Amino acid sequence: MRGILTTEIQNKANSFLKREISQKELRLYPYIDYSIKNGCQGWSYSKMDEEEIKILNRLYDEGYIIYSPEKIIVTRNFYDFMQDILAISYVEEFLGIKKQDI
Repeated sequence: MRGILTTEIQNKANSFLKREISQKELRLYPYIDYSIKNGCQGWSYSKMDEEEIKILNRLYDEGYIIYSPEKIIVTRNFYDFMQDILAISYVEEFLGIKKQDI
């Protein structure tokens, strides 16, 4: 299922962040990803709740992001980690499936 925490995701989070992530943090990653790839268009505190702001503060304190009301910037290492997490949690793999099977 899309956007669901799995053991694989938690293992990757523990390996990179040295901690587990919450379901809320996992679901914040697509918004961060969209914002950094689209010049922060749509980046808005009004679209986030208090828990999401706390997650951003934690990522900032851990040195992975810099953010303000206008934009968000992420480190390359965090970007790579986030892409891996997004691929695992939101993208269906099709390895071994032939085009005619789709």
